[in-house]
Amino acid sequence: MPEEPLPSEFEVTPQPVKKAPVSFYLKLIFLTCIVTLAGGLFSGWILYDLNLPTADFPVNEPVSIAPGTPVRTITQQLEAQGVVKSQQLLYYVLVFLHEPADLKASTYMFDEPLDTLAVAKRLTEGDFDTDLIRFTHIEGETAAALAERASAVLPEFDKAVFAAEANQYEGWLYPETYFVPATFTATQLIALMRETYKETTEPLREQITANALTEQQVLILASILEREANSPESMSIVSGILQNRLAIEMPLQADATIEYVLETPLGELPPGQLATELRELDSPYNTYLYVGLPPTPIGNPGLDAINAVLNPTETEYFYYVTGNDGEFYYSQTYDQHLQNIERYLR
Repeated sequence: MPEEPLPSEFEVTPQPVKKAPVSFYLKLIFLTCIVTLAGGLFSGWILYDLNLPTADFPVNEPVSIAPGTPVRTITQQLEAQGVVKSQQLLYYVLVFLHEPADLKASTYMFDEPLDTLAVAKRLTEGDFDTDLIRFTHIEGETAAALAERASAVLPEFDKAVFAAEANQYEGWLYPETYFVPATFTATQLIALMRETYKETTEPLREQITANALTEQQVLILASILEREANSPESMSIVSGILQNRLAIEMPLQADATIEYVLETPLGELPPGQLATELRELDSPYNTYLYVGLPPTPIGNPGLDAINAVLNPTETEYFYYVTGNDGEFYYSQTYDQHLQNIERYLR
């Protein structure tokens, strides 16, 4: 049976599709271009700004890169030292525009601020023509001894100026091998050593802050360890012994503090004078006569000694002696200590 046609009310009348005006597409394209261009300009401006020299660029200050330092560590170090604004930008410049394997370990001296591209170029060229003087500040060395040696190699170094400024920083002048220009002054050397101390001990900051000793006291005890012990292991054990003594208010009886005042090794004193000095020297540095730590460090300790104070070996020992063989012998009681002296020092 043939299908009947649908009623007229069910008929579908095709509707014409409305086309967007041409101007709409032009505006959309124009807006996209503007956004893209603005984003590009903004990104370009950021890169331009990051490439510029830092406001505190270290002009005429030695910047040392140790052999074997990874590229990432180098870029982090240079950002921390104010050489570049962005470690990430320097890293990508080195990776994509240079050969990272060409990086030269050296001590760099910049006589003017450089942008990141120029810094990267210098890093791959090296800085071996820089006229720097190698100077080593020895672990445990006093500011006075340091002044004598520095004045012998640095023409512009003034011992009197150094003595006036450095005494207050005894213990905070970090021992290290430095490369400095011949024109380096006493004030500049103090600033460099203090900054090196700050950078080197930064990873220990939480430990130092949490320690029962103040930072100054940590350095005082570390400076004693530099002279009383001779290895990281012995420093850690002697540190524990001296802290055992401090805990019960027992005199430290450290020969090194007496030597600091007398400016003479105790071994060079006649036996009679030694006994007199230990008994009668009225000085806060006489740790035989006065309980507790001396008022200041007796030298400038290195990282091993500082770590030994922060991480002492816990024992029940209260005495130690260095034998004629250079070995350390420890004891709990004074009688045992006397036996060790008789056995290993006679």
